Formats: sequence, C-alpha cells, structure tokens
Amino acid sequence: MAQLPARDVPLTAGRSWLPRWLQWGPAPIEDATWRDAADATPWIMRLDEPRATRLRELSTRFLHEKTITPLGGLALDDAQRVQLAALCCLPLLEFGAGGLRGWSQLIVYPDAFRVNRSHVDSAGVLHEWEDELIGEAWDQGPLILSWADVQADLDEPDAGYCVAVHEMAHKLDALDGELDGTPPLPTAWLRDWAGDFQREYDAFCQRVDRGRAVAIDPYAAESPEEFFAVASEYHFSSPQRLRQALPSVATHLQRLYGASPLDG
Repeated sequence: MAQLPARDVPLTAGRSWLPRWLQWGPAPIEDATWRDAADATPWIMRLDEPRATRLRELSTRFLHEKTITPLGGLALDDAQRVQLAALCCLPLLEFGAGGLRGWSQLIVYPDAFRVNRSHVDSAGVLHEWEDELIGEAWDQGPLILSWADVQADLDEPDAGYCVAVHEMAHKLDALDGELDGTPPLPTAWLRDWAGDFQREYDAFCQRVDRGRAVAIDPYAAESPEEFFAVASEYHFSSPQRLRQALPSVATHLQRLYGASPLDG
C-alpha cells in the first residue's frame, strides 16, 4: 500500500508561511483544538499536568511526521485528528518519540474492515480466507484503525479495550526487528521481562486451552505478541483487573508505560 507524505494538522498561526525546511520544528497544536480533543478523551482528561504536556508534545510530533488518511467517506476534523494522535502516543509517555520510528501513515476506516489472508500449509496446500478487523499494524507500514471502534473504546474507557493502544503496542514490539511480545529494553530488564512474560503467558494459555474462565480477553492466548498487546490495552483501560490477572506483567507495563491514567 502506497504511503502518503506526512502533513501538519492543525497548526497555529505564526511561522506557517515559512518553507518546512526553514521551520525549527513542528508547530504546536492550537490550545482550543487540544482542549476539544482532551475533553472527548477520558485518558487525556485523567492525566496529571506534566504527563498531559508530554502527551501534547508527542501528539504534535505525531501529526508532523504521520499522514492521517480517512477512507470510505470518513471525514475527520482537526480535534479528531489530534485525538487519534494522542491515543496512539499514550504508550509513548515514558518510552518517548523513538516509538514513532519506522512508519509514516495512519489509515482510518469508518468501521471494521476486511483483509484477504493466505497461508501455505506443510503439505503445500494454499489456504485463503477473509478476516474482519478493527485494527492492524504492518511492520514498516501503516497503522490501521476502525473509527467506530475507537469511539466505542472512548465511550467505555474502563472496559479493557483500546484498539489504538493495541496496535501501537505492536509497533513498539516491532522496533527491535522481531514481533515477539518484547519491545526494545535494556539488557538487564529484558531478562526479567522475558522470564515473567513467558511464565504468565504459559499459565494463561493453559487456562484458555482448558476452557477455564480468564479475567482478560482470551485473544491474548493467540501468540506472545498478542498477549503483550492485549495486556497493554488493559494497562490503560482496566489496570486493576490486569494486576489481579497478571501481576508480574502489570508491574512490567507500569514501568514501560508509566501509571495508567485510570489508576488515580
């Protein structure tokens, strides 16, 4: 899929008449636009002032570096574009802007979208099918979201779901060149992370395989990378439930992402 050049939205008045190569950096988001986005986004409203300021700076950079492309007749105003940028940047509050590396486009569908899949099995037989998705993250490619599902997450911010965080977790995971449920970490932390995540992932998969009740979405048993992405959603949208279900994972995600906005 071809990626489009990034553009800045929305920009304050001032140096916007200068060619981009003469500008010192991305122009800030207008105060009124940021307020409109924050008022419509529970996770932003619950941040303390220093972290809200940091999120605004990350969102400004996101809008400067990424193209937001609505499809299917969807129209997004400036506040909605800022809202999308802020949701994607929530997992970067502690990690920093390095988490934006490697891709340039956010594609937004009005609703769930369909993708064609294919797989050749061990016998050489080609299998083809169609999936309906609410989000997807391509390695070195775009991040794709369903606007209807983003809005559903905002309507129930404590329900355990945030598709933007889920897909951004995949982007963080892929930064080290391998999608395996582990983002780039210092070596000492990486050893602890790998041991704790593997132990809790294995136990979680055993419960799902045996048909036993689990406290978080059983889709987390799909693979280590989905386990990390689903747990990341719960960190932001239901941190207490995550701590009860996966205490070691919750501790690591608290360190990676900082405190959940819903945790205070």
